[in-house]
Amino acid sequence: MCFERYGLRRARCPRVSRHKPIAYCRSLISTTCARVLIVGAGIIGRSIAYYLSRAGAQPILIEAREGPSDASRASLGVLTHFSGGHSVYGLFIRDSHAVHRPLADELFDETGIDVGWRPLGGINLVTDSEDEALIKAQWDQARARSVPAERLSGEDIRRIEPSVASDVCWGLYFPEDQRVSPMRLGDALLKGAIARGAQIKYGESFLRIAESGKDRVLVETSKGRRSADCVVLASGAWTAFLAASFGAHVPVRPVRGEHGCYRGERLRHVLRHSGHQIIPTARGNMVGATAEEVGFIADTTEAGQRALHTVYTRLLAVSEPLRSQWAGLRAKPKAGRPMIGPLNEHPRIFIATGHYKNGVLMGPLTGQVIARWILEGQPGRDMQPFVPER
Repeated sequence: MCFERYGLRRARCPRVSRHKPIAYCRSLISTTCARVLIVGAGIIGRSIAYYLSRAGAQPILIEAREGPSDASRASLGVLTHFSGGHSVYGLFIRDSHAVHRPLADELFDETGIDVGWRPLGGINLVTDSEDEALIKAQWDQARARSVPAERLSGEDIRRIEPSVASDVCWGLYFPEDQRVSPMRLGDALLKGAIARGAQIKYGESFLRIAESGKDRVLVETSKGRRSADCVVLASGAWTAFLAASFGAHVPVRPVRGEHGCYRGERLRHVLRHSGHQIIPTARGNMVGATAEEVGFIADTTEAGQRALHTVYTRLLAVSEPLRSQWAGLRAKPKAGRPMIGPLNEHPRIFIATGHYKNGVLMGPLTGQVIARWILEGQPGRDMQPFVPER
C-alpha cells in the first residue's frame, strides 16, 4: 500500500467517545484575509476552493500528485434523481442535485469549460424475478413520494434504446437523472477558483499537524511548514490516515471501483441494473462499477474486466471488445453518510470526505457548506448527521 503518498506510515485509528452535538460559533476568520489550506484537490477539495474564493478568500490546495483524484477516476458522473423523503440526508441529496444545472452554466460563463451536464434520464432495468421485486418496490416508493417516474415495457425500452437485450422485460424510467463529466467539472472548478486568487500546489504532501491552537493551525508538509486560519482535509479515503496522524478518528476506508468503455451505437439514457450503470459519453458507452475492498490498490484486474463485460453484454445485445479500462478508489464512511464539518477537539480543522458513490453529486453543495461554515461560523443547514467523528 502506498501510504507514502501522504508521507504517512500505517496508522491505527484511536477510539474516541461518541461525538458531541455540533456547536455553531462566530466566524473563525475574516473573509478578506482568510488563509485556508485544503489538503486534497479532487472534486470535493476543488468545490471548497471555488466557493471560498467566490466569497473573497484565497485558499491554497495541496495535492501529492497532478491529475484526477482517486475518487474522480472511480466516478461516471451520474447525478441520480432525488428519490424523495424529508430526512436531513435526503434533503442534502435533493439540494445537491439542484445545484448542478445552474453551476454548469456559471462555470461555462466564467471559464469557457463545458462540464458535460446533460439531462439524460435513466432506466432501471428488470431481467428476472429478483429484479422485479426490487423495481416494483422502487415504483411504489416513487408514486408514494411523488417522484417523477414512468413504467416502461421491454418493447417501450427497445423503442428508445434499440440495443437493449431481449432479456430486459420492463423497467422504470426516471426523467430527472443527469450526468456531468467528473474531469471537466473538476477542471472548471479549479480554473474558476484560481481566477479569483486560489492557488494549487502539486507535489506537496501533508505530513502532520504541528500545532492546532485557538488562532491558527500549523501544518508540516513535504515542502515545509504552512500556517493557516483553517485546514480542510478532503483527501478521500486517505483522510483517515491524515487525521490519525494527530489523534483524530475519521472512520473511512477505500473501495476500488473499476470501469470500462465500449465503442458501438451510443446510448441516449443511463441504464441501471444490480448496482451497475451504463452511460453514453463522447468517448463511447461507459460501464461501471465493481466494488472491492482491497486497500489502496487502484490497479485494474482481469476479474474486473470480465465482470464489466458480463454486465455490458447481459444488458445490451452487442458483441464488441472493451476499448479501455480504469480504476479508482471511493471513500466509504462508517454509517453510510459523508463526513462534513469541524472536528470536536480541533475546531479549525474541517473534514470533507466519505461521499462514496456520490462525490460528484454532493461535491458542489459540500463546497458551499464548508465555505460558509468557515467564513460565517455556521453551515446554513442541519449538518448533525454528517459529523466526522462517529
